[in-house]
Amino acid sequence: MADMFKRIDHIGVVVDDITEARALLESLGMRLERAEEVPARNVKIAFYHCGDGRIELIEPTTPEARRRRLGDGNQARLEHIGVEVDDVSQMMRAVQGLGIELTTGEPVPVGPNLNAWTEPGTSKGIQFQLVQRDAVQ
Repeated sequence: MADMFKRIDHIGVVVDDITEARALLESLGMRLERAEEVPARNVKIAFYHCGDGRIELIEPTTPEARRRRLGDGNQARLEHIGVEVDDVSQMMRAVQGLGIELTTGEPVPVGPNLNAWTEPGTSKGIQFQLVQRDAVQ
């Protein structure tokens, strides 16, 4: 599978308070790439440059999303590894051919990118986010 992925694009971290997490990353010298609220996914997100990769902060915006993605009493947890791919639709078919299920049937646009996520229970507990960068016009 290593040949299927171009590189690690980002590491997604679910946080309890995105404002505090952003302040921490900025104090460590990381530079903000973009921040936005994504109501369709019930989250606020912020991407920070870290070397040639990025860290994505994710704050759930509803009690249900918070419970599901962060759990009780957690300040933060690693959620997924975003990997860059050339063609997200093609990669979706390729991972499905390996028996890995996806959380959606079609690529999901978020910001400038098209995305798909693996179902962790079918990918050895690791959730991968397949990212086709700058694919949304």
